[in-house]
Amino acid sequence: MTTRILLCALAFAAQGQSPSPKPTLTPMFISDEPGRGPAFLVECTNATGKIQSSASAVWPLTQSAIRLDGQHLNDEGGRIGPGLTSSVQPGETWRGIIELWQMPVSVSRAVAFGAMVRSPLRIDLTPGRHTIAVRCDGRWSDDVAFFLEK
Repeated sequence: MTTRILLCALAFAAQGQSPSPKPTLTPMFISDEPGRGPAFLVECTNATGKIQSSASAVWPLTQSAIRLDGQHLNDEGGRIGPGLTSSVQPGETWRGIIELWQMPVSVSRAVAFGAMVRSPLRIDLTPGRHTIAVRCDGRWSDDVAFFLEK
């Protein structure tokens, strides 16, 4: 395993590139509306070396790029953005918000905190401990643990 990691690092160094940093997830709290559930601000660095659209499949919020309790979620739409896509320059940070709604909510909020996209997902979570992770440009974030009490 250590040899494999060293070989990957050497391959990136030989190409003059460094491995892309892991995406990060930061818990958010939406306190004024029932049913919204846990939410997370996702941040990913554009390490592709090219300009990417904020709607690109490089970012999470596309199919199989969100893992909840070790299982891939399939996003079936429901994204909200500022109206048009934005360009994310190499080295810049893409931001998105993932909400895990616990019941149908009639209206989604606009993007906030510098996010380019907001994605409400209707997920029935059982009470207890859960984990969430996202993938950006082929690299997974660390699992972030959270607890839900109903």
